[in-house]
Amino acid sequence: GDEGGAKMCEHLLNNELVKRLVMNDNDLSDDAIIAVAKLLGANQSIQQLELQGNCIFTAGITSLAEALPHNGTLQHLDLSANQLGIGGAEVLATGLARSSLTSLNVSSNRICGRGAEQILLATKGTGVVFLDLARNEIGPQGLELMCGALESSTVNSLSLAGNRLGPDDAQQLCESCCKCEALQVLLLQQNDLGADGTKALAEMLPKSKLTALDLTGNGIGDRGVEYIASALGTCALMGLGLGHNSITDEGVQHLVAGRNWGDLRSLELTSNAISDLGGKALKLMAEEHLKLTAMDLMYNNLSPDFFEELELLLKKRQGAD
Repeated sequence: GDEGGAKMCEHLLNNELVKRLVMNDNDLSDDAIIAVAKLLGANQSIQQLELQGNCIFTAGITSLAEALPHNGTLQHLDLSANQLGIGGAEVLATGLARSSLTSLNVSSNRICGRGAEQILLATKGTGVVFLDLARNEIGPQGLELMCGALESSTVNSLSLAGNRLGPDDAQQLCESCCKCEALQVLLLQQNDLGADGTKALAEMLPKSKLTALDLTGNGIGDRGVEYIASALGTCALMGLGLGHNSITDEGVQHLVAGRNWGDLRSLELTSNAISDLGGKALKLMAEEHLKLTAMDLMYNNLSPDFFEELELLLKKRQGAD
């Protein structure tokens, strides 16, 4: 609670050994967060601060925003699952420009498109390379606001998971991703993009600098895999997540058929509907595509023997690398 959190912060004021401070899920309210902010103003050893799942409101986030520019060591800040809202995001943004942060997690805070826009604008030109905006109710209406800021963003890795983005939103997002020179990793898990949204993403890939794309849980199906497969040989993608997408052996055949997988090194296909027939095709892909070092096929309809063979193959390759 607040009393314990405040006492801990007081003890750490002059501590030079603690690098990571975890205060997740402690029912901390603004009183305790003000003590945390005071700690950040004095302590120059803490590099990671995790405040997930507390009750941070306006006063708490204001004190944190005011403290960030005065701390030169904090690199990672996790504020996920609090009560920031749009107003809290706007306040936090005021302290980001002169902070030392490289990673910021504000997922599950209902900051919507307006809050996401302010955070993206504030991190432009800073050291923040990873930004987690997942589960913030951005939706179609907020996407337009956010995308304008994304185009000039200097963020390298962006999570927009669980934001109710559908097929009609994909085109706008893709256009902004193409204009964002810094963006290399795009995480879109648990949205509603479907096959049509995936088609827009596939057409965007050769024009972007993306090296990793996660479409887990988007209902893309076999048709969506076909679109993505057609782009692999013409883009820089090295990591691809396609788990929980109702992909069958037919989708696997689309993935394997062209035999042009570009720079792909990691492929995740967990929790689909792939049988040994698709497994054999994927094993052939692993044998032919020497750049591939990781393939996750857990929770499909594959026999244990197949897993052993594939694991052995990829382990040998990893050892050789």
